[in-house]
Amino acid sequence: MKKLYALFSVATLVLSLAACSSESSTGPSEPVVTYAGAEFKDIGKVYAGLGESERVVFLLRHAERGSDYSREGMLTKNGERQSKSVGEKLKGDESVFYASSDYGRTQQTCEGIASGRGEKKYKRETWGILASGWFEKDSAKLDEEGRPWGAFAKEAYGVEHNGLYYDFTQRSEEWVDSLEARLPSMKRVNVLVSHDFLVAGMVIYASKKKVDMRYWDGGKWINYLAGVAIIIDSKGNIRYTLVRGLEDGLDK
Repeated sequence: MKKLYALFSVATLVLSLAACSSESSTGPSEPVVTYAGAEFKDIGKVYAGLGESERVVFLLRHAERGSDYSREGMLTKNGERQSKSVGEKLKGDESVFYASSDYGRTQQTCEGIASGRGEKKYKRETWGILASGWFEKDSAKLDEEGRPWGAFAKEAYGVEHNGLYYDFTQRSEEWVDSLEARLPSMKRVNVLVSHDFLVAGMVIYASKKKVDMRYWDGGKWINYLAGVAIIIDSKGNIRYTLVRGLEDGLDK
């Protein structure tokens, strides 16, 4: 988290001499981090409510996929419509930065959102940190077990520790910190599309475990096109907001 403060130096350079003098003896203030509650807010309303000096990174699960779980698995026709509908909610004059994992369905989701926004010049980057296995420590063992949602949720909420996953809080903070090197080449509005396991873990972290995705105990799972908005102001303060592109942020 501390690293993110330095990323927004362009804005902080305009601080008054008095403010700089005042901080010279005590050092720069730590950025304030505000965590989300359990409510998922409509992504269009969150976008519309951004302040002029704020930047946002939307981390979303891809749209509805078919039965193919592999890297080549693509969206359904309904998933294509879903992604375009989210793009319509993000319409605006400014261009948007896109990145996804190397899976076909995440790439399709980015394309659909760009299409829904009416973007004619669309570019997308492929990022390793958007792969599904960000929290996985023992991928081979998890392959054998089929990556059950309930076991993942138990780990994320601290109910169970079996050595298959990294510490969820630490790993989530590492993911946020990993944006540091990438933010300078990004834009004011950014859309990152990943998979349910990464997004679910980040949503649990961003809500400080307030969101009910305790799947092993009747809780729901992250829905398509839901996730978290990471909003950063000109002073480096961070605000997390849970967002949904569809009617609900959670699904059965």
